[in-house]
Amino acid sequence: MRIVKRELLRHSVSLAREILADSPLLVVQGARQVGKSTLLRQAFLPEEAVFTTMDDSSAATLAKADPRGFVEQSPEKTLVIDEAQRVPELALALKASIDADRRPGRFAVTGSADLLRSPGVSDSLAGRAESLHLGPLSQGEIQERTQPEDWVSWMLDGAPDLAGIKGNPDTVREAVIRGGYPEPLKRSTPARIDSWFDSYVNNLLVYDAGHIFAGSSLHLHLDKLLHLVAAQGHAELVKAKFARSLGLAESTLSQHLELLKTMYLTHELVGWGLGFSGRVTRRPKLSLHDTGLASSLTGLTVEKSRLVGGMEYFGALLEGFVAGELFKQRSWSQSRYRLYHFRERDTEIDIVVELRDGRLILVEVKSARDVNAKAWAHLSTVRKRLGRGRVAAAVVLYMGEHAAAVNLEGGPVHLLPVNSLWAHP
Repeated sequence: MRIVKRELLRHSVSLAREILADSPLLVVQGARQVGKSTLLRQAFLPEEAVFTTMDDSSAATLAKADPRGFVEQSPEKTLVIDEAQRVPELALALKASIDADRRPGRFAVTGSADLLRSPGVSDSLAGRAESLHLGPLSQGEIQERTQPEDWVSWMLDGAPDLAGIKGNPDTVREAVIRGGYPEPLKRSTPARIDSWFDSYVNNLLVYDAGHIFAGSSLHLHLDKLLHLVAAQGHAELVKAKFARSLGLAESTLSQHLELLKTMYLTHELVGWGLGFSGRVTRRPKLSLHDTGLASSLTGLTVEKSRLVGGMEYFGALLEGFVAGELFKQRSWSQSRYRLYHFRERDTEIDIVVELRDGRLILVEVKSARDVNAKAWAHLSTVRKRLGRGRVAAAVVLYMGEHAAAVNLEGGPVHLLPVNSLWAHP
């Protein structure tokens, strides 16, 4: 088990600097403890910014008492306000200050709830703020790649230098189960990792669900809801099943799921079906945004993931892990894309990457060490229906060691180890 002993450089630092160069307000959003304030510390020299946090009761009291004065405290430096969602009064103060002085780089705020969707805040900051979403560490960041990984762009280039891709199934398995939160990566034993995640969930219950969303009953159900989402790995969301398990009306469950999304704790892959029949499922696939959190909540370990029962769950978790890495890479990728899944009757594609020009990369995720023609049968079916011009690439990501391209009538299918997501040239 590799232990990370120092602060890792975030790939989004350059993007944060670009935003601050031409926008008056940068909003860095993401779940608690993913490294939002760390990102901003990396983006500034010490003399360029003044850092404050609304986790500090004294600072929060001052901000509530005189929000306009608070935001004007640093006219010559960037004012960084951490956990800004704790003091909603700051939104109007920021709006007024920016309207009076639209110089770029004046403010940077972070939030573990979606500030730009919060009541009153979205109207106040519309057109004045640019957001940057930060997830847990990507595998390229953990491996300290100097050039950010960009798997989609690499695939669009034809996946050059396949011979240089070597899979390491054991490393991938450990990466899935540890996830990307910075703090657990510093801990040396599974027990210490689980202890951190236990405290993390407790803080979510007390601070976010209990205080920020005080008008909701989410705090009563958050722990069980997180366990339910974790237990399904990465699967279609069946609200009726969740509602029954929690003893809630589906409408209330929908509100709670929306709040989980607002807290950046879940990922959704919407069903893709453009140009297909009405039989295509539109139900999203839902997973926790970090497989380390899911593993801790369900008790999955590297050893259990190799046993009957654990193997099946690991397969579902692996699919969510792949989607999660692609979500993270969107922030810095040279290609603009969205992620979906596809299912129609007996045909299913785990992940559909849709580019802005409408082209697709079709991805199947397999937890097996070896794959055969069954692994790419659905890829061939969908590509044949859409046409080769629409499908830019068809890929099987698997837990094997070797990369190859299988030439088929409709075009090649690339068989790639999962770690090609971050180990590509």
